[in-house]
Amino acid sequence: MDITLLPVIPGRSSSLPIPADQAHDGQCCPDRHGSTTVMVVANSTSPPPSPHKVLIRPELSIEPQSSYSVTASNHSPCLSPPQSPPHSLPESAPDHDVSPLQPSLSAIPPVRLLDDEEEHIHRSLRLQDFQVRGTLGTGTFGRVLLVKYRPPVSAPSNTTRFFAMKVLQKTEVIRLRQVEHVKAERRILSRVRHPFIVDLYATFQDSLNIYMLLSYVPGGELFTHLRRAGRFSPDVTRFYLATIILALKYLHSFNIIYRDLKPENLLLDNRGYLRLTDFGFAKVVDDRTWTLCGTPEYLAPEIIQSDGHGKPADWWACGILAYEMMVGHPPFFDETAYGIYDRILKGKIQWPRDMDTLSRNLIKGFLHPDRTKRLGNLLAGADDILEHPWFRGVDWGALERREIRAPIVPHVTSYDDTRHFTRLPLPPADQIPGLVQEDSTCSHQHRFDVVGFQFSEF
Repeated sequence: MDITLLPVIPGRSSSLPIPADQAHDGQCCPDRHGSTTVMVVANSTSPPPSPHKVLIRPELSIEPQSSYSVTASNHSPCLSPPQSPPHSLPESAPDHDVSPLQPSLSAIPPVRLLDDEEEHIHRSLRLQDFQVRGTLGTGTFGRVLLVKYRPPVSAPSNTTRFFAMKVLQKTEVIRLRQVEHVKAERRILSRVRHPFIVDLYATFQDSLNIYMLLSYVPGGELFTHLRRAGRFSPDVTRFYLATIILALKYLHSFNIIYRDLKPENLLLDNRGYLRLTDFGFAKVVDDRTWTLCGTPEYLAPEIIQSDGHGKPADWWACGILAYEMMVGHPPFFDETAYGIYDRILKGKIQWPRDMDTLSRNLIKGFLHPDRTKRLGNLLAGADDILEHPWFRGVDWGALERREIRAPIVPHVTSYDDTRHFTRLPLPPADQIPGLVQEDSTCSHQHRFDVVGFQFSEF
C-alpha cells in the first residue's frame, strides 16, 4: 500500500444529526447553533412565509443532520431551534428530487460524470493497520479520531502516517434514517479530488461502526480563526472566498451541491489553505431537490420556501460567508431558527459604514433573492464570479496550484499536532472494536449481519 505524504492535511468540522427526542430541547449545540446543524422534524413549526409568496409545501419535513462534528475551542454561543413539543421522525425522510406541486426546471447535464472518475479507495488497508492517538471531536452518534498508520517495514519512508478517522455508529445512522446520506458521502468523497476538498482514502466497518479514513487537517476550523480575529479584511476574505469558489465550481461540474457551507466546515491545513469537509448533505442533483436541510443562517430563500433548490443555494451561502468573514457575524441573525428564516425572507441587510462599494456589490450579487439573477447562476455560471471586479488581480491558476502565500499560517510543529482542536479522552475499546482488535462478530461465516449488509460498500 502506497499513500504518499500530501502537502495538505485535513479532518474536522462536521455536523452530527439531532435525534428526534432532542430536536426541540432548546439546548445549545456544540459549535454555534451552527456546526451542529439545527434540524426540525415533521409537523414542527414551519419556516415563516415570504411577504410576497405562500409556502407551497408547509408540511415538508426537515431531515435530521447526518454528519459528525469535531469541536474546537473559542466557539461563540449557539442558538436554540424553534420551540415546539418533541415529535417522532416521519416514516421516511427521503431527499426529494421531484414534487407534484411544482413544475420542474430543465435538468442540466453535468460537465463530467462522477461515475467516470476513479474511486480512490485503498482496499488493501485494514482497520488494524491504524493506532488511535487521540479524539478530535465527538457528537450524537459519532466521533472523529486522530489515528496513526502503522505501515509494513517495506513501505516507503514518505508514507503518510496520520489521518482523521470518522467513526459513525451504525445503529444510530439507521435509526435516524441516514443510511443513504452516508452512502452518498462515501460515493462523492471517494471520487472527487481537489486541492481544497478533504480526501477520503478508505472505508471500513466492524460490528458496531462504519469508519471513513480522511486526511488530517491540523490547522483547525476557519471559524476558530475568524472568532479570534473578530473579522477579516477584504484581502484576507478574498483569499479564502476564492479557494471556496474554486472548490464549489469543481463540485458543480459534477452537479454536486454541497449544502452546508459555513466557517465550521472549512479547515486550515499546515500551509494555511482551506479544505472543505463534512459532505453529509452533499448530493448529485441534475434538477432540483426538496429536502430542507442545512444551517439556518446559511439557508437560501428557496430552501426555506420549499421551492426546490440546487447549485444557486451554494452561491447564496458564499454571500453569507463573505459577509460573516468581513463583518464578524452573519447578515441574518436571530435567537431562534424561526426568526432567522423570517429575516432571510425579508432580505434586509445591515451594511457596516466602512464596507467598500465593491464588497457590497459582490455580496448583493450572491444574496439576490431571485436565484435566476444570482451571481454564479447567470449565463456564464461560476465564471461570472471569477470575473467580478472584486476579484480583480486574483491569479486563479496560481491559487489552485497553491503558489500564493496564505494570510494565516497555523502554528503546527508536527503532522500529529492537535493544538487547534479540543483535547478529549480516548473512546473505550469496546466502542471501536475493529480498531483495537480483529472484530469477527460481524463475519458472514458466523451469521448474516443484517445491519452490516446495509453498509456493504464499506
